[in-house]
Amino acid sequence: MAKNIKASWFTELTPEKQILENYIKDIIAKNYAKAWYVNIDTPAVELTSVLTAKGWEEVSKQIFWLYGLSQWSEDAKEYSLRFDLTVPFARYIIEHEEELKFPFKRFQMQKVWRWERAQKCRYKEFTQCDIDVVWENLNINYDIEIIETLYNSVADILKFLEINRYVEVHINNKHIIYGICDMYEITGENVSKLFALLDNYYKLPKEKFEKLLEEIAWDKKQDIINFLQKDLSIENFKWLNEEISSWVSDLVQIYNTLKNRWINVIFDPYITRWLDYYTWVVFETFVVSWDEKPMSICSGWRYDNLVWAIRDVTWNKWKSYEWVWWSIWLSRLFCILENMWLLNKSLSLTDIIVFNMWASDTYREEILKQLKQTNKSIDVYYNQAKLDKQFKYAESKNINFWIFAWENEEKSKTVIVKDLQKRAEEEIKLSDLSKYFN
Repeated sequence: MAKNIKASWFTELTPEKQILENYIKDIIAKNYAKAWYVNIDTPAVELTSVLTAKGWEEVSKQIFWLYGLSQWSEDAKEYSLRFDLTVPFARYIIEHEEELKFPFKRFQMQKVWRWERAQKCRYKEFTQCDIDVVWENLNINYDIEIIETLYNSVADILKFLEINRYVEVHINNKHIIYGICDMYEITGENVSKLFALLDNYYKLPKEKFEKLLEEIAWDKKQDIINFLQKDLSIENFKWLNEEISSWVSDLVQIYNTLKNRWINVIFDPYITRWLDYYTWVVFETFVVSWDEKPMSICSGWRYDNLVWAIRDVTWNKWKSYEWVWWSIWLSRLFCILENMWLLNKSLSLTDIIVFNMWASDTYREEILKQLKQTNKSIDVYYNQAKLDKQFKYAESKNINFWIFAWENEEKSKTVIVKDLQKRAEEEIKLSDLSKYFN
C-alpha cells in the first residue's frame, strides 16, 4: 500500500466517514436556516490587504500566499487563500451593503486554509460553519438567538450520533475583566497578559495558572481568584462603574433568558477572547460528560471594528457595523469525536441494491424504472458473481433493502424485497414496487 503521497494535515475522508460528516453538516445547516439565517458563499481567494486588515503581525503568518499564478504576474502576489470566513464576510458586507437587507443574518459553510503549525485535530485546511448577524446597532436578543441556535445544533448532532454527552454554553463579557483590572490596578501590558492568561485557564495546570497570575498581580492574586469564583449577579458587581454595570446587566439578561429557554448556560469569567477585535459578550460551547474533561467545540463573540479596518483598505468609509458571530469548526469537531471513539454510528451508503440473478437485462431495466420513481438511492450489481460475494458487497455498504429479481414460470413479474432492519422479506409485483418504497 502506498504511503506518504498525500499532503499532510489536509483532511480526506473515506465514503463511510464522509457521509457522516455530510449528515452533521446538514444538521447544522437546518438549524441555521430554521432561525432565518440565509446561506452565502464567498471566493476562496481574497486580496491579501483585506485579509490582513485586522492586523498584519497576527495574520500574515497564517496566510497561504498565491505566488506563481497567472504566469508569475506581479498582481498574483496581491491575492491569498482565505484563512477564515469572517474577514471575507466583512468585505462582502462592504461590497453589497446597498443590496442587503439589515439586520443581515447569514450562515456560511466552506473550507478555509491556514499556514500555521498543524496540531492534533487542527488542520491547514478545514471546514468552518459560521453564523452571523450584522446591523448598525444590535440588540442583545441577537446574542441570545445565535447562542440558542448553536446550542440546538450541537445538541442535535449528539442526538444523531447517539453520543451520551450534554452541552454547556459558557458566557462572559470582556468589560467585566476590564472592571477587574480597574479594581486591582492592573495596567499597561499586564491587562493584555491577564486576558491571555484567563483565556488559557482550561489549558494550564492550576499551579502554573496561579504562578503566572502572581507575576501579573503578585499581591492581588488570591483576591482575583476569589472574585472570579463569584456567581453572575448585579449584586456581586455593584462596585463597577455605571458603564460596566450596564454590560453586566445585559449579560445577566442573556443568562436568565437562556435559562428560561432550557439552555444549559454557565457564567465563565475565564472565557475572554483576549484579542482586541473581540468585544463585549464572548461565549464558548463545551460537550461534557460526567467523567471526562469538557471538550470545547465552538465559540463566538461580538465584533465592532473589523468592517472599519477593511474600509480603510477599500477607501469606502461610510457605515459602521456591529455583529455577533459564532462558528463550528466542522473538521476539528469530526476529528475530536473520532479520536474519542464516539463516531460509532453506521450509515448506509446506498438505500437499495438489485442483485444480479436470473432476470434478463430488459426486466432489470423495468425494475430500475420503478425504483427511480422513489426518493431512494439505488445500486445495481452488474457483474456476474456468486451471491455470497454480492451479499458481502451489500453488507460492506450497509445497504438495508435487498432486491432479488427473476421471471417466474407463470411469467407474472415479481421481485423479492428483503428488509434487513425489520428482518422481513416480501414478494412484490413489479407494478407495485415504487409504491412499496413510497
